[in-house]
Amino acid sequence: MLLSTIPVYMINGFLESGKTQFISYTLAQPYFQTKGKTLLLYDEELLKASKTVVELIEDEEDFNPEYLKELEKKHKPERIVIEFNGVWNPKNIELPKNWRIDQQITNIDASTFQMYYTNMKSLVAEHVRNSEMIIFNRCDDLEDLASFKRNIKAVNAQAEVKFEDKDGELNVSLLEEA
Repeated sequence: MLLSTIPVYMINGFLESGKTQFISYTLAQPYFQTKGKTLLLYDEELLKASKTVVELIEDEEDFNPEYLKELEKKHKPERIVIEFNGVWNPKNIELPKNWRIDQQITNIDASTFQMYYTNMKSLVAEHVRNSEMIIFNRCDDLEDLASFKRNIKAVNAQAEVKFEDKDGELNVSLLEEA
């Protein structure tokens, strides 16, 4: 039996980095309102809207191909969104064979980035290494965003780096400064 490939959207970042807000915004967008179910693998409750099924995975050892396959059989999703716990190492991700990561995005709270980068540089690097986009949020009143961008580009030169203000709006002046 040939298994159909299921697209996976991986959203990662540390505590309070804006993952939940990003996922909520994305699920509400018209381009995400397609036929079929979305399976959200998530580490806390989210509003159960837009035909999205939420499954709670609290322990890293439960994030394994066997359990994920059980969830696929149970829900029969058309797509999967994973809010990946920021303290889990992305190097340990093993997905079922018919799941493919279509997009990986990392959210970073700019106000805590320097602390995480200084104290957990290798873990931050693992989150950034395969991400297509890095979104720094809460960039208001922060100086030297260019150094944040340089740190990201040193790990992943291909990543698109965005800077948002505290309201989640892209700030053109912040982009020009970086």
